[in-house]
Amino acid sequence: MRYHTGVSSLVLVIALIHGTAASAQTTPKRSAQSAAPDPVSADAAPLPGTDPVAPGTDDDAIVVTGSRLPSEFSLTAPVQVIRADSAANAGLATAAEMVARSTAALGTQQVNNQMAATGAGGMVVSGGANVSTISLRNLSAIRTLTLLNGQRIAPSGTGSQVAPVDYNVIPAIALDRVEVLTTGASSVYGSDAIAGVVNAITRKGGNGLEIGGFGRVSQAGGGEYLNANAYWGRNYENFYASLAVEYDRQYELNLKDRAETACAQEFVYSPTSGERVDARDRSGKFRCYNHNPTGIFFDPYWYGGSFTLDPGRANGPYPAAALNLQSLANPATAPLRDWVRTNRAGFPDTFAYSPNTSRAYDEADSISPYSRLNAFFSAGFDVAGHSEFYLTGLYSHRESTSNSWYFLYPLLAATNPNNSVGAALFAASGGNSPGVVGPQVVRPFRAEQRVDFAQASFGLRGTFTGGALKGWRYDANARVGLSRGTYGQTFYYQDRLNAATAPGTACDARQITISGPTSCVSIPWLTKRFLVDQNWSDAERNFLEGYEEGHTRYDQFALEASLSGTLFTLPAGNVALAVGGTVRTDDLDDTPGYNARNQNYFAFSTAGRTAGSDTVREVYGELGVPLLAGLPLIRSLQVTASGRYTDYSSYGSNGTYRVAGAWEVVKPIALRASYGTSFRAPTIYELNLADQTSFFGYTDPCQRYGEGANATVAANCRADGFAPDFTPANITSIRGVSGGGAGNLKAETSTSLNIGMVVRPGFAGLQLAVDYYDIRVRNQVTTFGVSNIISSCYRLSGPERQTFCSQITRDPTTRAITEVSNRYLNLSEQRARGIDVALQLAVPLPGEVRLGFELRGTRALETSVTRDALSAKLERNGLSGFPELSGYAEANLSWRKLSWFVGANYIGKVDDTRYWADEEAFVPGTNHFRFYGAYSGRNVYGNSNDFAEVVEKLSVPAYVTAYTSLRAQVLERTNLQIGVTNLFDRRPAVIGPDAFTYRIGSVAGNQYNLTGRSFFVRLKQGF
Repeated sequence: MRYHTGVSSLVLVIALIHGTAASAQTTPKRSAQSAAPDPVSADAAPLPGTDPVAPGTDDDAIVVTGSRLPSEFSLTAPVQVIRADSAANAGLATAAEMVARSTAALGTQQVNNQMAATGAGGMVVSGGANVSTISLRNLSAIRTLTLLNGQRIAPSGTGSQVAPVDYNVIPAIALDRVEVLTTGASSVYGSDAIAGVVNAITRKGGNGLEIGGFGRVSQAGGGEYLNANAYWGRNYENFYASLAVEYDRQYELNLKDRAETACAQEFVYSPTSGERVDARDRSGKFRCYNHNPTGIFFDPYWYGGSFTLDPGRANGPYPAAALNLQSLANPATAPLRDWVRTNRAGFPDTFAYSPNTSRAYDEADSISPYSRLNAFFSAGFDVAGHSEFYLTGLYSHRESTSNSWYFLYPLLAATNPNNSVGAALFAASGGNSPGVVGPQVVRPFRAEQRVDFAQASFGLRGTFTGGALKGWRYDANARVGLSRGTYGQTFYYQDRLNAATAPGTACDARQITISGPTSCVSIPWLTKRFLVDQNWSDAERNFLEGYEEGHTRYDQFALEASLSGTLFTLPAGNVALAVGGTVRTDDLDDTPGYNARNQNYFAFSTAGRTAGSDTVREVYGELGVPLLAGLPLIRSLQVTASGRYTDYSSYGSNGTYRVAGAWEVVKPIALRASYGTSFRAPTIYELNLADQTSFFGYTDPCQRYGEGANATVAANCRADGFAPDFTPANITSIRGVSGGGAGNLKAETSTSLNIGMVVRPGFAGLQLAVDYYDIRVRNQVTTFGVSNIISSCYRLSGPERQTFCSQITRDPTTRAITEVSNRYLNLSEQRARGIDVALQLAVPLPGEVRLGFELRGTRALETSVTRDALSAKLERNGLSGFPELSGYAEANLSWRKLSWFVGANYIGKVDDTRYWADEEAFVPGTNHFRFYGAYSGRNVYGNSNDFAEVVEKLSVPAYVTAYTSLRAQVLERTNLQIGVTNLFDRRPAVIGPDAFTYRIGSVAGNQYNLTGRSFFVRLKQGF
């Protein structure tokens, strides 16, 4: 008895001071109280053909995502259950692929290894390149909480913006299922659980050793995926243990490997005839506009378009507009005779000769390669017959690369000896051109990442057998998560470019102030060898291009404890209480390479060291009350209420609450509803991010504003002193400076409403769940965006515009925008509303045949964002990247040891027309764009202000991909599965360049299948 009392006192003290495990989980089978959980969705029973609970596993253990109370109160939480074997039927292999199958995630473009070819250098994402995160409801990954067996997984990745959980660290072979709570739950789980909670639940124990493998190859080649795995588990009388090891490798898919990505096109059409009027190349085919011209030079101050080297005019014949500076009568312009003019505004026949693709683009990754080694270990020991000491360990090693392209476009001084055309441009222009030129090439960009992650936890849980807390459950544990990342990339040295482009000398060593000392190298900028062929010498390449690494450390430590049990009994049942708390510390330290820290990258993001830490202390409570039971039309009526008080050292405290109810009308029909508040504390990087510089393409709102700008823009540009025909210097990008908001940022807050119904008529295994959700996020931490700041400066009127205009810096001479300050602020509001539907049935047929069907779908009713109090609400629902409808359906037929599956994934149609109409981008009264340049329909040749009216491809029809697989138990412990994904080889959906979402080539983001029809095989051998 003394032992029991001592443990009780210790756990009670820890529970009141520290934290809790993030799920209600019993002790092992031998001490668990038998309880049959209420259905939380239409997932209560496995479908025919899925694996039942493995013999010897702890099938009585209860893990209920969404509540910390005993399982009878779980009906109040809408949870989608994704079983590992069910995901395998669709050819899915990784943990991220499995979770993305949830309809709360299916309609969202997730961050993964398909970001390298979204633009020069790829997309900058939280966690670094090739991280794999999950966002629910399009509310971003940092607003989705991810757990492993009810405990937080520490963040990992590379770069200064590490915050979300990287699903690369989770070995799929260890998973039994994933439970996705599809409503906000900060009062139950703490910060980050705004959009919902993903709880990955591992297998427990087992029946010996399993060795398996998986392979997925595409019919057209490229993008192959291979996986080898082993799982061992045993359940003993007083002990269980399991070990899972997995190695997988993803091979790259290049842009050149698929037509939709190899040739990025414009997709513009005549508004009268409907005929496609894209610019064409010299062969008469529609031109590939993969990136800006390469192997050319431009004159940033006088002559428009670009100059392409062709000394013998071998690529002609050229139109007169391409040759107008090749004057034989003026010897001073002789150097220009080797150059033809292309991309001249007003002269569409010059566009066909512009080199807008490259080998660097062709070999960029639409799917980036990686290799991973993951391992998971868990064990539990019986203590005195009523408690369990448990420990878990997770390890991951990832190596990945990202291949893309990047630009080199320095300004070469007119008097630099390597500027062979400067004097000729000055002469040809009558002195209007100073002779400064910008040589431009596109080169391969390569980034590499190595991440080592480890997490370990241990704790004691069980049930008190005596004293005042008899029958109460406790769980106290400690956890540590460590991430170590190394990331490197190619770059151009800014100081060496300054040296090699300086006036009066081929290379001015005095300019090399950061990356030296090094020998100065004369760069033959305008020669065919260097500019066009890119046949650089080792000395030239090593002088201009560098590669360096940065290092990221993220540590998380946590103490948690919980206590739950029955307070007293009412006529309708037990009143249950759960209390607990947590103490958690997070520490981030990111140190970029030396040249990055010193802003010595040309036209690329740079950053200083980002370092910071945060400590959170939380206490919470959850109460479940059964109000009525056993009455007509009230089989049961239950209410739960939860509250949490949270204190962050970084900004202060916050309180959240949630109230939920479940009403079983009759046994087949139950209604549920919940309303609660959630919050998200600013991440360490949002608070402490060192100043970062990035470069953005832009269009100046005041550029030629006299040709149709709206009245407010025109008035603001006029007031700022710009002429109606103002044309800024031909600068291809501007610098944006972002940084942390420590001292200014507040926590994000949110409300979440859920109303649902569960129907179980009791025949054919039919289960139906329908839920309405409404999540509203306020004070959202965000950077306002460079383009939004520029736009707001000129679209708003009155004094409020100065809030944005003050963030903009213009060149005092050219008046062109050069820099925009873009720091983290509490500005935005987001709202996500919609309806989730889940349907399952399982029908036994004669002859040991079983038929099953599953349907899941989400109809988004609103996916909006309001940038700030002065901005109109942007409704993204139905725009590209934000389909209104998404889901999947699967049917299966099983006979003895053979199962056949067939299913389809659905992404609804999208259309960006509404967005551009709201932006007043169309010709008034139409849905026609004004297009300047190389398009049919122009009528004033030579007039750069003349434009064609075109209709752009802004919509994508519904996209359906089918799959099928066959699974068989070929020997007693041998299982084989073969299948086909994208069965009908559905091509990825393409869209025009003005898509609301990003493009991969011409493909509308990564929601669409890039590989085409693929075949997979899965083998599992037990011993």
